[in-house]
Amino acid sequence: MQAASTISKQSQWGRNLTYFLVIPITAFVILTLAAALTIASYENRHDGRIFTGVTVWGVDLSGMTSAEAQTALANAFPYPNETAVTFSDPHTDTQWSKTPAELGLTFDVDDTIAQAMAVGRVGAPWARLQEMFTAWYAGRAFAPALVFDEGQLDRALTDLAVAVDQPAINAAFDVQQTSADYRPGQMGRQLDVAYLRAQLLQPLTDLRQAEVQLLIHETMPLLMDDTAVAATMQQMTNPIQFYLQEPLADIDLGYLELSTVTLVGWVRVELNEQADGSMQHHVFVDENAARAWLQQLAPRLYREPQRARFYFDDDTGELVLVAPHVNGRELDVEATLTNLLARIGDVNRNVPIMLKEVVPLVNAGATAADLGITELITETTTWFYGSSDERKHNIARSAANFFGIVVAPGEEFSFNKYLGTVSEDDGYAEGFIIIGGQTLRGIGGGVCQVSTTVYQAAFLAGYPIVERWEHGYMVGYYNDGQGPGMDATVFSPIVDFRFLNNTPYHLLIENYYNTEFEALTFKFYSTSLGRRVEKEGPVFANETAVPGPEQDKWEFNEDLPEGTVNWIDSATNGARVTVYRTVYNANGEVIIGRQAFVSNYVPIPNLFQYGPGVAPYSYNLVEGYVPPPPTPTPPPETETDS
Repeated sequence: MQAASTISKQSQWGRNLTYFLVIPITAFVILTLAAALTIASYENRHDGRIFTGVTVWGVDLSGMTSAEAQTALANAFPYPNETAVTFSDPHTDTQWSKTPAELGLTFDVDDTIAQAMAVGRVGAPWARLQEMFTAWYAGRAFAPALVFDEGQLDRALTDLAVAVDQPAINAAFDVQQTSADYRPGQMGRQLDVAYLRAQLLQPLTDLRQAEVQLLIHETMPLLMDDTAVAATMQQMTNPIQFYLQEPLADIDLGYLELSTVTLVGWVRVELNEQADGSMQHHVFVDENAARAWLQQLAPRLYREPQRARFYFDDDTGELVLVAPHVNGRELDVEATLTNLLARIGDVNRNVPIMLKEVVPLVNAGATAADLGITELITETTTWFYGSSDERKHNIARSAANFFGIVVAPGEEFSFNKYLGTVSEDDGYAEGFIIIGGQTLRGIGGGVCQVSTTVYQAAFLAGYPIVERWEHGYMVGYYNDGQGPGMDATVFSPIVDFRFLNNTPYHLLIENYYNTEFEALTFKFYSTSLGRRVEKEGPVFANETAVPGPEQDKWEFNEDLPEGTVNWIDSATNGARVTVYRTVYNANGEVIIGRQAFVSNYVPIPNLFQYGPGVAPYSYNLVEGYVPPPPTPTPPPETETDS
């Protein structure tokens, strides 16, 4: 009974306790539900908006959307785009104004709004609730999110340095076309960028205005002044006078001035480092330019040496001197250049021109062995019987120019070079010459006898013929011996005869005028290479008949004695005459292939000249040709034409 009573009392106490707790538990549940509903309603009102109490740098963003907050902050935080920093140059009083954005400081609005929007939305539920309550109750303030681009700052300072910096300028020479001006050196300026950067960091990060004075260092040029060298250059560009140490009989050079304009063009200036590290100008003349100028002067002073002349003694095999050599001269460019360089900076502006003698290889001391002249390699003869005295005289006169000539290996022989001028002053007589296929009176008739004989010798010796021209019509003198097509006319200086000595030995030319046989002989002496010349022809083509007497020409010559008739030209036929030549070496190999030498001759009629008291005769159809009573002298052959 006692146990049952105890259990009954305990149950009653439990029921009383339960009744007592119902009220607070119910209240708690009700309060909890009310709080949950309140929080849910609060969050719902701030969906997509910043919770109440959030501020950025004093700007209340409560309940704003991101777009609304962005607008509010952009208007409230203009510092990055304001002109907040001013730089000043203390030497020039120049100022530059910059915005913080230009110096790399910008306001990151998006990041700032993202931070404000994250309040009450990040972390555990209890932490989010606590942040919402704290912001609502006490407020939550944020600093703006700033971005500092140090690379942009460095670029801005570099641009400023470009505007401020000035390089130091060395003393220099301004060489123009007509003058050389000296400029002294100038100090340079250099902005201390590192110092400026350090001065900017604090005010930018504090978001405040700043005035910064630039720290600028002066820089010294490597060469500040070089007035001594400037004086030297001035002296170097004064005019220079060149002169010959001894006057030359064949040239009147006088003083030749080298102008300032030319000298300025030659001057060169270098800046060289010295052993002690200092810099020094070196002023000098361009030797190549000076040398080129002197080389242009060289042709005026050059005189070709004249070779000695010889004849070959067939008995002894030695050369016999006929005429000594004459030394030539030429400008000694290097010696004259040395004189110029020695005087270029001197007060004395007179420079001697240096000449040097040119001794020909074929000089008076040369021997047959030295020159390779050891034997007769060919000789040819042409005849001039029946020629007038004037023509014979001219043959002898012109042939004398060619006696003893020596042609060097590889050298081209020019007939006109040795012939020179043909005039009465040169000792030539007037006679008949052929010009353009006509026979006229002129100076030098007979010269082509010499050129033809030389041509035949060169032809038969196997030398390459460089230039050869035939006469206008066939001349009877040259049909003897080698036959038609083997003549060579000259008319200095237009028409020439040339051949090449293509052997390794010198060639000696001799000629002999034979009065008794009325013949001219040319001999070539050298060292034989065993060449063999094969001649073909003459081959005739396009032949025309000899003009008949009805085509004879009669010319009145008032200088002839009364009753005189001279037969000037004999009628000849025309033709195209070709002679072929092939040259072989000692082994029988062809060294000059079959070459055609073509001569185009025009036909000519008889030509008579008559004096006073003679009537010209012509062809009579009834009686035929009636010769004049005075028998004309057979015509002398004439030539020297092209």
